[in-house]
Amino acid sequence: MIMFAVFALSFGWSVAGETGTKKVIVGAQLTGLFHIPGEHEGPGVYHEILQRALVESGLDDQVELIVMPMSRAKRGFVNKQYACYAPGITSFDLEDTSLDLQDVLISVPLNKAMVRVISRDEQHIVRQATDIPDHAVLSIVRGTPLSSDMLGIVERVMHIFEVSSETENVQMLIDHKVDYIFSFYPDVLFAYEELGMAELPYANAYSPLTMHDTLICHPGHKPLFKAINQKLEEFARSGVLNEMLGDLNMFTEPQEPGIQ
Repeated sequence: MIMFAVFALSFGWSVAGETGTKKVIVGAQLTGLFHIPGEHEGPGVYHEILQRALVESGLDDQVELIVMPMSRAKRGFVNKQYACYAPGITSFDLEDTSLDLQDVLISVPLNKAMVRVISRDEQHIVRQATDIPDHAVLSIVRGTPLSSDMLGIVERVMHIFEVSSETENVQMLIDHKVDYIFSFYPDVLFAYEELGMAELPYANAYSPLTMHDTLICHPGHKPLFKAINQKLEEFARSGVLNEMLGDLNMFTEPQEPGIQ
């Protein structure tokens, strides 16, 4: 996950965050998308997209991007330590009613994210929730939001493990410790790369959770939000966004190795 950051603007906005006069935009650690410095080569594609938006908006000398684990990033944003947060409102748990997030500003999508139910072989492809038997054991990356469909599965299966990364998630499956895994695309692509293996099968037509990755900001930081969102809209219209995302672009459904 990428080191997401401190956004500082000199437009008379109030001081916020941990970096003095700078505004803070925090990114939740997501493999390949937001990296904590030193853990991976490069900052991650979402960091690159947002940094480019800052540069082209003339804000790069006023803002620093930082990245931290998702739970800490969420907590800091909710407590208004940071002006903005990514990958967006849909990364917060559906059942968490204590969060004051009703009025946040939501950008155009950076990308689409989809949970896939991945199996070891095509004979056990999950095309609907009922294809997962009650005696099944699954794993999921800790902090992954759960849709009502996913909650229904979790409540009836024998056991579900929470792991620390998509790499560990895939390893659980190939080591036969679980029968299926809930994995986010595009995040899991980096796990396959790290493990030096081909993608495992899933039903292309089934995703128990599909959401958009966005930038969200508190309403008190509207000028900052508008400047970034305008650039993101421009990137989407011009094709820059698709070009920067490359193979991580989930706006077009992947056809391989998904099973129709």
